Amino acid sequence: MDPASQDTGPSLYNRARLSAEVRIANERAQALPAGPDDLSRPPRAVPGCPACLTLAERREVARAECDRSAEADVNVLLRRHLREEHCP
Repeated sequence: MDPASQDTGPSLYNRARLSAEVRIANERAQALPAGPDDLSRPPRAVPGCPACLTLAERREVARAECDRSAEADVNVLLRRHLREEHCP
């Protein structure tokens, strides 16, 4: 059988469609802020909150020092703060 005569259309279409769906899901996930109970990504500090800013700065210092334990500890503290102070 001649390889040029094989129908590759649906296969290419399915791969392109899957790629587009993954890209859309990734864009949506990045656009939504992580909630305090979302453990899949680091929590985000609330702009204008001094406590959030302090914790975010502590996390950056821990990252710069490659201290993953301290970084995880700050993430826990930031999630707790977000839950207690910024969630309805």
